[in-house]
Amino acid sequence: MHEANHASWQISTDQPQHLVIGLFIRDVAGVPSRNSWLPPASPAVPRAGDQAPDVTGQQWDDWWNQAVMEEDQAGGADWPLDLSSWWSPPAFESLHAAPELQEIVAAHFFDAVRWSNDRHQEHGVTMQSSVGALFATKLVRTMERALARTARPFHLRITEIPVLGQQLWQLRPDHVLVSSALLRDTAQYRQQLVPVVEALF
Repeated sequence: MHEANHASWQISTDQPQHLVIGLFIRDVAGVPSRNSWLPPASPAVPRAGDQAPDVTGQQWDDWWNQAVMEEDQAGGADWPLDLSSWWSPPAFESLHAAPELQEIVAAHFFDAVRWSNDRHQEHGVTMQSSVGALFATKLVRTMERALARTARPFHLRITEIPVLGQQLWQLRPDHVLVSSALLRDTAQYRQQLVPVVEALF
Protein backbone atom coordinates (compact mmCIF):
# COMPACT_ATOMS: atom_id res chain seq x y z
CA MET A 1 0.00 0.00 0.00
CA HIS A 2 1.23 3.48 -0.86
CA GLU A 3 0.23 6.33 1.42
CA ALA A 4 0.46 10.11 1.37
CA ASN A 5 0.04 11.49 4.87
CA HIS A 6 -0.40 14.92 6.33
CA ALA A 7 -1.32 15.86 9.90
CA SER A 8 -4.99 16.05 8.93
CA TRP A 9 -5.42 13.95 5.80
CA GLN A 10 -4.37 10.67 4.22
CA ILE A 11 -4.64 9.24 0.71
CA SER A 12 -3.77 5.55 0.40
CA THR A 13 -3.50 3.65 -2.87
CA ASP A 14 -3.51 -0.12 -3.03
CA GLN A 15 -3.96 -2.98 -5.48
CA PRO A 16 -5.29 -5.85 -3.33
CA GLN A 17 -4.02 -9.16 -4.66
CA HIS A 18 -7.26 -11.03 -4.02
CA LEU A 19 -9.17 -8.62 -6.29
CA VAL A 20 -6.60 -9.06 -9.06
CA ILE A 21 -6.71 -12.85 -8.72
CA GLY A 22 -10.51 -12.71 -8.77
CA LEU A 23 -10.53 -10.78 -12.04
CA PHE A 24 -8.16 -13.30 -13.63
CA ILE A 25 -10.37 -16.20 -12.48
CA ARG A 26 -13.47 -14.48 -13.89
CA ASP A 27 -11.92 -14.02 -17.33
CA VAL A 28 -9.88 -17.22 -17.69
CA ALA A 29 -12.96 -19.34 -16.97
CA GLY A 30 -15.55 -17.10 -18.64
CA VAL A 31 -17.47 -16.71 -15.37
CA PRO A 32 -20.82 -15.11 -16.35
CA SER A 33 -20.74 -12.18 -13.92
CA ARG A 34 -23.75 -9.86 -13.81
CA ASN A 35 -21.50 -6.95 -12.87
CA SER A 36 -21.72 -5.54 -16.39
CA TRP A 37 -20.10 -2.26 -15.24
CA LEU A 38 -16.85 -4.11 -14.56
CA PRO A 39 -14.68 -4.27 -17.73
CA PRO A 40 -12.51 -7.19 -18.81
CA ALA A 41 -9.10 -7.56 -17.21
CA SER A 42 -6.20 -5.71 -18.81
CA PRO A 43 -3.94 -7.02 -20.18
CA ALA A 44 -6.47 -9.46 -21.57
CA VAL A 45 -6.69 -12.91 -19.99
CA PRO A 46 -7.27 -15.61 -22.64
CA ARG A 47 -10.14 -18.00 -21.94
CA ALA A 48 -9.10 -21.54 -21.02
CA GLY A 49 -11.76 -24.10 -21.85
CA ASP A 50 -15.54 -23.75 -21.94
CA GLN A 51 -17.49 -20.96 -20.28
CA ALA A 52 -18.10 -21.58 -16.59
CA PRO A 53 -21.65 -22.59 -15.58
CA ASP A 54 -24.18 -19.87 -14.70
CA VAL A 55 -24.11 -20.71 -10.98
CA THR A 56 -20.47 -19.59 -10.79
CA GLY A 57 -21.50 -16.13 -11.96
CA GLN A 58 -23.67 -15.61 -8.88
CA GLN A 59 -20.99 -17.06 -6.63
CA TRP A 60 -18.32 -14.79 -8.11
CA ASP A 61 -20.57 -11.72 -7.94
CA ASP A 62 -21.38 -12.40 -4.27
CA TRP A 63 -17.67 -12.61 -3.53
CA TRP A 64 -16.75 -9.51 -5.58
CA ASN A 65 -19.49 -7.37 -4.04
CA GLN A 66 -18.27 -8.27 -0.57
CA ALA A 67 -14.61 -7.92 -1.48
CA VAL A 68 -14.84 -4.37 -2.80
CA MET A 69 -16.93 -3.24 0.18
CA GLU A 70 -14.58 -5.06 2.55
CA GLU A 71 -15.00 -5.12 6.31
CA ASP A 72 -17.84 -2.62 6.67
CA GLN A 73 -20.16 -4.92 4.69
CA ALA A 74 -18.61 -8.32 5.29
CA GLY A 75 -19.86 -8.71 8.86
CA GLY A 76 -23.35 -9.70 7.78
CA ALA A 77 -22.23 -11.92 4.93
CA ASP A 78 -21.80 -15.64 4.56
CA TRP A 79 -18.19 -15.12 3.49
CA PRO A 80 -15.28 -15.03 5.95
CA LEU A 81 -14.25 -11.60 7.20
CA ASP A 82 -10.80 -11.94 5.68
CA LEU A 83 -11.88 -12.11 2.06
CA SER A 84 -8.32 -12.63 0.87
CA SER A 85 -8.47 -16.06 2.57
CA TRP A 86 -10.72 -17.15 -0.27
CA TRP A 87 -7.57 -17.78 -2.25
CA SER A 88 -5.83 -20.23 0.11
CA PRO A 89 -4.46 -23.34 -1.59
CA PRO A 90 -4.45 -26.25 -1.78
CA ALA A 91 -8.07 -26.96 -0.83
CA PHE A 92 -9.56 -23.42 -0.83
CA GLU A 93 -11.66 -24.44 2.18
CA SER A 94 -13.25 -21.01 2.47
CA LEU A 95 -14.97 -21.65 -0.88
CA HIS A 96 -16.85 -24.69 0.41
CA ALA A 97 -20.15 -22.78 0.08
CA ALA A 98 -19.39 -22.18 -3.62
CA PRO A 99 -18.15 -25.58 -4.88
CA GLU A 100 -18.40 -24.75 -8.59
CA LEU A 101 -16.27 -21.64 -8.17
CA GLN A 102 -13.95 -23.55 -5.84
CA GLU A 103 -13.20 -26.03 -8.64
CA ILE A 104 -12.38 -23.22 -11.09
CA VAL A 105 -10.16 -21.41 -8.59
CA ALA A 106 -8.24 -24.64 -7.85
CA ALA A 107 -7.67 -25.25 -11.57
CA HIS A 108 -6.34 -21.77 -12.37
CA PHE A 109 -4.94 -20.48 -9.09
CA PHE A 110 -1.21 -20.59 -9.84
CA ASP A 111 -1.62 -18.91 -13.23
CA ALA A 112 -3.73 -16.27 -11.47
CA VAL A 113 -1.00 -15.66 -8.88
CA ARG A 114 1.65 -15.27 -11.59
CA TRP A 115 -0.58 -12.80 -13.45
CA SER A 116 -1.32 -10.86 -10.26
CA ASN A 117 2.40 -10.67 -9.38
CA ASP A 118 3.08 -9.08 -12.79
CA ARG A 119 0.29 -6.55 -12.16
CA HIS A 120 1.70 -5.81 -8.70
CA GLN A 121 5.10 -5.00 -10.20
CA GLU A 122 3.45 -2.64 -12.70
CA HIS A 123 1.53 -1.01 -9.85
CA GLY A 124 4.79 -0.39 -7.97
CA VAL A 125 6.39 1.21 -11.02
CA THR A 126 3.35 3.46 -11.56
CA MET A 127 3.32 4.60 -7.95
CA GLN A 128 7.05 5.38 -7.99
CA SER A 129 7.00 7.19 -11.32
CA SER A 130 3.95 9.42 -11.35
CA VAL A 131 1.21 9.16 -8.74
CA GLY A 132 2.93 8.42 -5.47
CA ALA A 133 2.94 10.46 -2.26
CA LEU A 134 4.25 13.61 -3.95
CA PHE A 135 1.36 13.60 -6.45
CA ALA A 136 -1.25 13.44 -3.66
CA THR A 137 0.50 16.12 -1.58
CA LYS A 138 0.70 18.49 -4.56
CA LEU A 139 -2.95 17.82 -5.43
CA VAL A 140 -4.18 18.66 -1.92
CA ARG A 141 -1.93 21.74 -1.61
CA THR A 142 -3.15 23.06 -4.98
CA MET A 143 -6.76 22.59 -3.86
CA GLU A 144 -6.08 24.26 -0.51
CA ARG A 145 -4.72 27.30 -2.33
CA ALA A 146 -7.66 27.35 -4.77
CA LEU A 147 -10.20 27.08 -1.94
CA ALA A 148 -8.21 29.42 0.34
CA ARG A 149 -8.41 27.05 3.31
CA THR A 150 -6.79 23.94 4.67
CA ALA A 151 -8.35 20.53 4.10
CA ARG A 152 -10.57 19.04 6.77
CA PRO A 153 -9.34 15.70 8.15
CA PHE A 154 -10.07 12.89 5.69
CA HIS A 155 -8.82 9.48 4.60
CA LEU A 156 -9.36 8.59 0.94
CA ARG A 157 -8.81 5.00 -0.11
CA ILE A 158 -7.97 4.38 -3.78
CA THR A 159 -8.15 0.78 -4.97
CA GLU A 160 -6.51 0.04 -8.32
CA ILE A 161 -7.84 -2.81 -10.46
CA PRO A 162 -6.29 -3.97 -13.75
CA VAL A 163 -9.26 -3.61 -16.09
CA LEU A 164 -9.77 -2.11 -19.54
CA GLY A 165 -10.24 1.62 -20.03
CA GLN A 166 -9.58 4.78 -18.03
CA GLN A 167 -12.28 4.68 -15.39
CA LEU A 168 -13.08 5.66 -11.81
CA TRP A 169 -15.96 4.27 -9.77
CA GLN A 170 -16.93 5.88 -6.47
CA LEU A 171 -17.95 3.17 -3.98
CA ARG A 172 -18.29 5.54 -1.02
CA PRO A 173 -17.36 9.19 -0.45
CA ASP A 174 -13.98 8.02 0.87
CA HIS A 175 -13.32 4.97 -1.34
CA VAL A 176 -12.87 4.79 -5.11
CA LEU A 177 -11.94 2.07 -7.57
CA VAL A 178 -9.69 3.16 -10.44
CA SER A 179 -8.46 1.29 -13.50
CA SER A 180 -4.72 0.83 -13.96
CA ALA A 181 -4.79 2.78 -17.23
CA LEU A 182 -6.35 5.80 -15.50
CA LEU A 183 -3.76 5.68 -12.74
CA ARG A 184 -0.99 5.79 -15.37
CA ASP A 185 -2.47 8.85 -17.13
CA THR A 186 -1.53 11.51 -14.60
CA ALA A 187 -3.52 14.37 -16.15
CA GLN A 188 -6.69 12.34 -16.64
CA TYR A 189 -6.34 10.80 -13.17
CA ARG A 190 -5.97 14.22 -11.55
CA GLN A 191 -9.04 15.50 -13.40
CA GLN A 192 -11.22 12.61 -12.20
CA LEU A 193 -9.82 12.63 -8.66
CA VAL A 194 -10.26 16.36 -7.94
CA PRO A 195 -14.08 16.23 -7.43
CA VAL A 196 -13.70 13.19 -5.13
CA VAL A 197 -11.11 14.96 -2.96
CA GLU A 198 -13.01 18.26 -3.07
CA ALA A 199 -16.10 16.56 -1.64
CA LEU A 200 -14.00 15.43 1.34
CA PHE A 201 -12.59 18.94 1.94
